[in-house]
Amino acid sequence: MSPATLVYIEFVGVFILLLWAVYLPFRGGQLYNGPFYCMAIGAYTAAYVTKMLGWPSGIGLLMAMVTGATAGFFPALAFSKTTGIVTATASLALIFIIQAVIRNLDFVGGAQGLWGIPKMAHLPIVVWVFVAITGLFVYRIDKSRVGRALEAMRTDPALASTLGMNLRWLSVFVMTFASLIGAVAGAFYAFTMGTIIAESFGFTLLLSTMTMLFIGGRYTMWGVLISAPILWGIPQWIPPEMASYTNIIYGALLVIVLVVRPEGLVSREMIDRLSVQLKRMHRQDS
Repeated sequence: MSPATLVYIEFVGVFILLLWAVYLPFRGGQLYNGPFYCMAIGAYTAAYVTKMLGWPSGIGLLMAMVTGATAGFFPALAFSKTTGIVTATASLALIFIIQAVIRNLDFVGGAQGLWGIPKMAHLPIVVWVFVAITGLFVYRIDKSRVGRALEAMRTDPALASTLGMNLRWLSVFVMTFASLIGAVAGAFYAFTMGTIIAESFGFTLLLSTMTMLFIGGRYTMWGVLISAPILWGIPQWIPPEMASYTNIIYGALLVIVLVVRPEGLVSREMIDRLSVQLKRMHRQDS
């Protein structure tokens, strides 16, 4: 398998992790951008630990998870009291704050970033093992009482409060878990790229990720498994002279999907119908 193909496989895994991190709070009606700034924190933590301290990449990944979850937990305490545009704006501001802080920290390379980050051994396999584990956790959350509470919280907060769950701490849990996943995606991003700069975790990343989420289907965890490989492949497939138009292509695709099929390529109804058909087939076979 060529190096370019391996990098593509790694990046698809990274974006699936990031998309699931964004999807989880959205499931509860929280427009939370924490996974993006935690991705930057996770990337720089893993890069610093492995390059500057010379520690193993596994330790770097573990440290990224700890710092990402911590950086997500404390803002989540405040964001659990907010909703909608307030959460979205405040968490978006944190992205730019983290970028500004990183650019002014010389020990992590400042504006020049960190270069020559050691690559984790067997990285494609490790990335996709984490994708499988994370997918299992997200699926279990979706199908559990927590998932039902999140769905109710998005559609009818008053109803959600009758399910016997503390909605504030549910929001804190989901946003913290999403931040941890974002940090893992950041660590893998650093190991894949070998070079990171603060600008890598800004508006362009936000636009491409949201495009993948909305096109794939923002109300189900399965849509990203289709949209991430296709949309991440666009910059790799188009001629080099058109690379500067990638954001325009993403933006146009997003507008078209929102107008033509607002629920995305994979909707909740589609998953429900497929589940019913599979159950019927199973009963016929048995």
